[in-house]
Amino acid sequence: MAYLIAWGLYLVMAVLLMLGYERYVTAYLFGSRQLRIFLRALLAILLFTPGFVVQGELVYMVPAAVGVMFNILAHKPLAVLQASLPLLVVSVVTYSLLFFREIRRSEATQGGT
Repeated sequence: MAYLIAWGLYLVMAVLLMLGYERYVTAYLFGSRQLRIFLRALLAILLFTPGFVVQGELVYMVPAAVGVMFNILAHKPLAVLQASLPLLVVSVVTYSLLFFREIRRSEATQGGT
């Protein structure tokens, strides 16, 4: 039960952090749309990507960024690589989609003029 409560609190705080980013940080990035999208995607990847920690026979789902930090503090280099793999996969997929969407957008604006 405490595990689910902790996840609920984490998700609420992550959503509030995203809303704070949208409200306060993007106001200073009004000129660069691509930088806003890049930073928004980076923050979402770091906050919402799940990772897995195997401890004995139990498998826990944790935020991947938190799993990486704990493994760094525990001085486990192989575990750091294993914990950072979900972040890498989600980052590659997300930024590939954003890249191809931007290419299509630029082709549509060039073709229409």
